[in-house]
Amino acid sequence: MKAIILARVSTKDQEDNNSIPSQTRRLHEYAEKFELIVLETYQLVESSTKANRRKFNELINRIRESDEKIALIVDTIDRLQRDFRESVMLNELRLEGKIELHFVRENLIINQVSNSADILRWDMGVMFAKSYVTQLSDNVRRSFEQKLKNGEWLGRAPFGYSNEDTPEGKKSIVPEPTQAKIVGSMYQWYATSSYSMKEIRKKLIEDYGLIKSVSNIDKILKNPFYYGEMKIKNELYPHKYEPVITRGIFDQVQAVKIGFNKKAFKYAGIPYYYRGLMQCGDCACSITPEKSKGHTYYHCTQYKGKHGAAYLREEDLTEQLMVAFEAIKLTPEQYDEVTTVLKTVHKDKVKYKAQHVGHLQTELTKYQQRLEKLYESHLDNDIDPEFYKRKAIEYRSTRDAIKTKLDATDRADDDFYFAVDGLIRMAQRAPELLARSEMEHRRRLINLVLQNLTVKDRELRWEYRKPFDTLYRTAKTSNWLGMRDSNPRWRNQNPLPYHLANPHRQE
Repeated sequence: MKAIILARVSTKDQEDNNSIPSQTRRLHEYAEKFELIVLETYQLVESSTKANRRKFNELINRIRESDEKIALIVDTIDRLQRDFRESVMLNELRLEGKIELHFVRENLIINQVSNSADILRWDMGVMFAKSYVTQLSDNVRRSFEQKLKNGEWLGRAPFGYSNEDTPEGKKSIVPEPTQAKIVGSMYQWYATSSYSMKEIRKKLIEDYGLIKSVSNIDKILKNPFYYGEMKIKNELYPHKYEPVITRGIFDQVQAVKIGFNKKAFKYAGIPYYYRGLMQCGDCACSITPEKSKGHTYYHCTQYKGKHGAAYLREEDLTEQLMVAFEAIKLTPEQYDEVTTVLKTVHKDKVKYKAQHVGHLQTELTKYQQRLEKLYESHLDNDIDPEFYKRKAIEYRSTRDAIKTKLDATDRADDDFYFAVDGLIRMAQRAPELLARSEMEHRRRLINLVLQNLTVKDRELRWEYRKPFDTLYRTAKTSNWLGMRDSNPRWRNQNPLPYHLANPHRQE
């Protein structure tokens, strides 16, 4: 009789353990002993529980198309199948006289005339193989759930981290210094809104000699693992490894990503000083740059309809931006007044921060304990699955909100006075910095000081970000301290109205 040999393992690791050659050798010895003529040997690395077993199906089709009966020789029943799905198909071929199954280790041959006892042995072998797979799956699931509870990542560490063995012989994940620095840089670049992913790709090559595809950069920029959570099947779980960025910078990047997705810059790959920073004051479309006769001009895309948008030279925009930066410079007397107040505010802030952090830590511990108790009850089947899912979402949402507040509080500099004092000193030099800075730093400076930039009637309009709105008000009054004391509601007011670029038209 003609024969086909099937040697199979489930994983690549099993293949590396010399399992397939061992099976193949035994099966050829069996075929030789019983004088079976081997037509072909199939060596598969394929799970027997997969819904679509491509290689296995090729083998079955080969037997089905044969004009002669084929003896299929396998080492054991579970090397051929671990499910009853294939039993129906194999049984049909057996009854048609197309196939004869030889299970070497079980010393079992199933053919067209096999009795019920042999068929039962075959079915029992399949049942035991299926039971083993089910039990193994349950063990894997329980181990997986336990690892999630412990905050352990199950796979290969993402870029920025490396898999390492601890002194105790356990597996762990630690930041890889160079890669972690690169990840941090990517988030910082993108958070400024000054870089597209293509530009980040170019900068990675220039600064680090690292080649990353745009899709890979996108994957890194939306991976929560870097701030402390792992995403598994669209669920977030806190992990125990050291973060390389903060939750705040991660959320900032996601907001920028949404903004980039809404904008379609025609010249997105070309660097310009003010690309993507302004909108049209008439239709809210993007202000786009283009070069003509040695100059760079900015104009509305008029995507929503033509309205006679004017072209504005880059030099004119720079001149109008200088007006905005000049307006926040303080006189020496005003500077002394501001720093006196800052010293008092700094003392109050340090005291408040200590109290605030203590309260948030207590709340975080409370909700973390609630999650752990809820999870234990879920594992013990003490609560309804739907109730567990609903409460787990509620507790995680509250816990994450507390973590975000803690993260923001921790990022608040204890040297508040010196930080703000440095900011004010920077504002005093802002016009000079704007004029002399390179493209990247100029864009960062504009994003730091100004927001909601629009162009209308060839004039640039803007709002100051906090705390520069305060500096503007301070620079415009000689009695800033009196204004602050007499109008405590000022802090809660909306940002300043738009300021026209021309000095004589400003408030």
